[in-house]
Amino acid sequence: MFDQRHPEPPWKRGDDRLITPPRPVWVNLAALFPAPEQLNPCSTGWDLQAEVPGKQTAWRRTALGDWVASVTFTVHRGDGTSGGVPLSMWVPPGAIRLRHDAPARKDQEGPAPEF
Repeated sequence: MFDQRHPEPPWKRGDDRLITPPRPVWVNLAALFPAPEQLNPCSTGWDLQAEVPGKQTAWRRTALGDWVASVTFTVHRGDGTSGGVPLSMWVPPGAIRLRHDAPARKDQEGPAPEF
């Protein structure tokens, strides 16, 4: 059963798809940081259940062949007392959606690329 190995998919230069200029997206933090079953609320804690505006700078292809979005966004405290902490990270496609309240190029709309 384990004596047969499948070859790795060939790596292709340019598998990453840079987005210039970055496209405006909404980042669903609850999809990235699911709430625990037992809550211990802290109003001054970082709000990881919000949907926050961000900018997508690329689609990145993983070693498994799927795609992740490279995004930047800011996380704020639950009570709004912080100016926020900027983050840049890779997130699954289901954690972002296009922002329609900000301009985006027509060719940048839609889900992860399919090649």
